[in-house]
Amino acid sequence: MNIMRRKLRLATILLVLAPVTTVIGQTSTTFARVSTDENDQPKALQLAIATYVPQDREQVLSVDLISAIHIGDSSYYAELNQRFKKYDALLYELVAPENAAVSNRLAKRKGFISSAQIGMTKLLDLSFQLDEINYDQANFVHADLSPQELRDSMDDRGESLYVYFWRIFFASLDQYAKDPLGLKDWAMLSAVLSSDQDDALKTMIAYEMTNIEQVRDIFGEDSDSAVIGARNQRAVDVLKREVEAGARHIGIFYGVAHMPDLEERLLDQLGLTYDRTNWVDAWRLGSDTKNSAP
Repeated sequence: MNIMRRKLRLATILLVLAPVTTVIGQTSTTFARVSTDENDQPKALQLAIATYVPQDREQVLSVDLISAIHIGDSSYYAELNQRFKKYDALLYELVAPENAAVSNRLAKRKGFISSAQIGMTKLLDLSFQLDEINYDQANFVHADLSPQELRDSMDDRGESLYVYFWRIFFASLDQYAKDPLGLKDWAMLSAVLSSDQDDALKTMIAYEMTNIEQVRDIFGEDSDSAVIGARNQRAVDVLKREVEAGARHIGIFYGVAHMPDLEERLLDQLGLTYDRTNWVDAWRLGSDTKNSAP
């Protein structure tokens, strides 16, 4: 049962990092990956900036889905801060009142999830998003639910952290039943250990974040959930408002878990089409870790 306990621990870690985890294969676009060097050794956890444009290319509009991870290298957030300056409007996620003044200090949330995320930054030698991103830029636009709206949406759907915990438990049981000997885990572990990685735990979590299958079991169908679907619809509603106001180059800065469902909403509700992907290193791995400072 050690393998099952490990799966449960990893699933719990992923709940802590839930806003950053994506289910690969839900759409044709990949939003997170582990890049490798010429020797096939892990080099970086990379997140996508996927661009969408009107099917009629004569229309001047582009929307970037900027995949976010809430703990990452300081260099990752420094690059994003520079990229954000070019947008007419940068829509961001933060469960906060609509009229709340947002600054790095005020944006910090003291709940269980944020406290655990801060703990993970120390464990993995990373930085916390709310400490690094400059939310005071003039083009930033709040595009998320208020705390009360999120609570109401979760209540309507019967969702809670307690429910998520039990979904984690049963998802872990399901994964254990599919792979009782942990062959997939051992293959991944062997690859990590053979790479002379100094940050094996960080590398293993990076792989789990791009390949874990039970995330959807935890949150349910994305489009129906409060944590994903309801918040994504708010982001799309704000996007439509900004387009009507004249913005033509817009970024949506949301956790990577939101991206498959957000992509579907851009295609279905705005008639956009996928154009291209740029990749940003979020976690430097292995020998590149020492080069992660900006």
